[in-house]
Amino acid sequence: MMRRGVAVLERIAASPSFLAAAMGKTDKKKPGDPAKPGAEQEDGAVDNAFDLWLRRGLHQLYDTVAKEPIPEALLRMIEEDREAQEE
Repeated sequence: MMRRGVAVLERIAASPSFLAAAMGKTDKKKPGDPAKPGAEQEDGAVDNAFDLWLRRGLHQLYDTVAKEPIPEALLRMIEEDREAQEE
């Protein structure tokens, strides 16, 4: 499971849009720059596609973990801490 998660993160980090954003080389419009016709629509479509791909990948990897029940010992510790803060 962990190996698959690492592979997904490596693919995300290798994507050109991720690398460009990480290095500050995005096509975001700067004040005073002339607008390119249709550029905003293309950027939005790419962002939406990437967001959808990322959301699906993360759900595929972590939904089973998120659905696991919280251990009783952890719930007990949280409740004890909450009671200690109220005092």
